[in-house]
Amino acid sequence: MYSNYITRSLRFVWDSSKKWTILLLICQFTQAILPLFTLYLTKLLIDSIALSKNNIEFKEVLVYVLLIGFIQFVQAMVGNYQMMISETQKQLVSDHMSSIIIDKALSLDLSYYENPEFHNTFHQAQRQALYRPTLILTKLTEFLKSSFLLVSIAGLLLFMHWSIAIILITFALPIAFVKWHYSKKLYSWEKKRTSLEREASYINKVLTADTYVKEVRIFNIGESLKERFIKIRKQLFTEKFKIFNARARSSIYAKSVEIIASVLTYSFIVFNAVDGSITVGDLVMYFQAFQKGQVAIQSSLNSLVGINDNRLFLNYIFNFLALEPKIKAPEIPINLTLPIESVEFDNISFKYPDNKSDTISDLSLKFNKGQVIAIVGENGSGKTTLIKLLSRLYDPYSGTIKYNGIDIKNIDPIQVRKSISVIYQDFAKYQLTTKENIEIADIKNKGSEDKLITSAKKSTALEFINSLEHKFEQQLGKRFTNGHELSTGQWQKIALTRAFYKDAEIIILDEPSSSIDPLSEAKIFEELKSIAKNKILILISHRIYNLSLADQIIVLDKGIVKEKGSHEELLSKGGIYKEMFSKQSINNI
Repeated sequence: MYSNYITRSLRFVWDSSKKWTILLLICQFTQAILPLFTLYLTKLLIDSIALSKNNIEFKEVLVYVLLIGFIQFVQAMVGNYQMMISETQKQLVSDHMSSIIIDKALSLDLSYYENPEFHNTFHQAQRQALYRPTLILTKLTEFLKSSFLLVSIAGLLLFMHWSIAIILITFALPIAFVKWHYSKKLYSWEKKRTSLEREASYINKVLTADTYVKEVRIFNIGESLKERFIKIRKQLFTEKFKIFNARARSSIYAKSVEIIASVLTYSFIVFNAVDGSITVGDLVMYFQAFQKGQVAIQSSLNSLVGINDNRLFLNYIFNFLALEPKIKAPEIPINLTLPIESVEFDNISFKYPDNKSDTISDLSLKFNKGQVIAIVGENGSGKTTLIKLLSRLYDPYSGTIKYNGIDIKNIDPIQVRKSISVIYQDFAKYQLTTKENIEIADIKNKGSEDKLITSAKKSTALEFINSLEHKFEQQLGKRFTNGHELSTGQWQKIALTRAFYKDAEIIILDEPSSSIDPLSEAKIFEELKSIAKNKILILISHRIYNLSLADQIIVLDKGIVKEKGSHEELLSKGGIYKEMFSKQSINNI
């Protein structure tokens, strides 16, 4: 599995930057070869001087100096270009991986986003995907480069004595083992502490993001949350420091073994030089070769440890990419013919994955084209869940939902959602222009400016849009330059404009006027009644006095239909609906 992860990571790198990957490999191998020429030229230079007994002219050795200088220039040039190539490649791979992660995130169901364990995996995948594949390639090329240099140097040292090459490799293993061991330990710690890392990140967001800035100050919770943030970060630091400290101590012991081996090797080389078995040039060459060999073996082993380290963290990326959406298009989908004449819930039951009891129980309803349907009930009664099922963000565990008599599971989910326009109570406030905020409802079928104006009129948003400095081109929100912040009611009107802008068969509005002034609210409900003639309009509202326009009102209680009928019919029954209406009427006096 792990080798497959590495192969897939390299495939990501290759797919995102073929040209730059080839150039990087050329640079790496060029830098592996050039030091060997420098070693040999240095030997020739020293031997020419040492053996000449002062009978050599400067110009005879100058050529060696110039060649050494030329090689150093080439090394410097290749090194600089390698840095440029590496940074360019990292950016390309990072962008490519971001795109892959976004594609996967978009394909996953809403249920994943309501699972804390998913957020741990997603958090780590987002972090690791940006640089781990590039690191795998970097460590692999470094290993190949160092190994090539090491083999060449080991071959050179064999001319001196076979034991030197063995010592070079053997005594570098302890420090590599230490790094290998602690990389696994650090991975286990990060996996264990992902949830705590996310908590610290969330608190930091609460303390710094504009979304929470008013309540943080009004409720004076800044200091207490900061203390909680510091406490978590301190705990994470302490635990991580213990791992780093233990690794440092172990590395010192392993390094001591390597140093002792180096001293013994240098002593052996010097002894042979004093004994006359090798020349002064050989002495310098073998000294430098052994030093470069040490660097090469350490680099090779470090690269192997790095490959293993990155391989472990690739788990997060590929575990995330392995997630499969639970709601999929059928192999042979049935085409949903428009217009949608009816939507039917047939004995639907549903509960959220972590809940013990049903949120919706054995529910049967039918909505017809041209109807205004109102759904009311206390918080937690299942109103929003019903809309999630209708939009196929979830599937019921029993029963069927039918569009024009066709089971929703036999229709492509994308086609279902194209036919629906939903404005949730917690609607999004996009930090985009006014125009983009509206067109996002149907971004692939952008209409004319007339369509924008007409939609804004229906939501009563046009008046304040025209008062903005740049009107439909005005940047909304305060996150970007020249942005203009709207009131909550104005944001809700923008959200409603989106609902009108998308020419959907089914319009679903969850508390559509909760932050809107009464005069605008009355105009909006008149528009809703008008457009409902050719649509299925579903309203979720606590404001019961607005629901007299509804053809059918459904009262939900704990996922069960308690009452159903028109406004007048339900009032005459004297049940839950009348009780809710009476309380609101008293409160509005």
